[in-house]
Amino acid sequence: MKQRYCRVCGGWHELDRWPHNCLPERNLAASDLPAPHFVSDTIEIQSMHDGKFYTSKSKLRGEYRAHGVEEIGNEKPQPIEKPKADRKGIRKALKEAYQQHTA
Repeated sequence: MKQRYCRVCGGWHELDRWPHNCLPERNLAASDLPAPHFVSDTIEIQSMHDGKFYTSKSKLRGEYRAHGVEEIGNEKPQPIEKPKADRKGIRKALKEAYQQHTA
């Protein structure tokens, strides 16, 4: 027979004859049924644009759109294009500075 350690009483019990008094207590408020995940529209927030308080995310975003305000959050930032260095111009400026210093 296979046995397993009991976390409730600290003893070993056979798997096919597990005592009822060692079963973990079940939370009756929790359900075994899966619940869908949803995001609520309700929120209490003060707008950073006009200082008014809003209770709906969609109304807040609508006000932002109406005034041309861009709302930023978790989106990835756009890559910044770095200008290429003008190597010939740098060399020319260094040569001129060196000639002025040595002359």
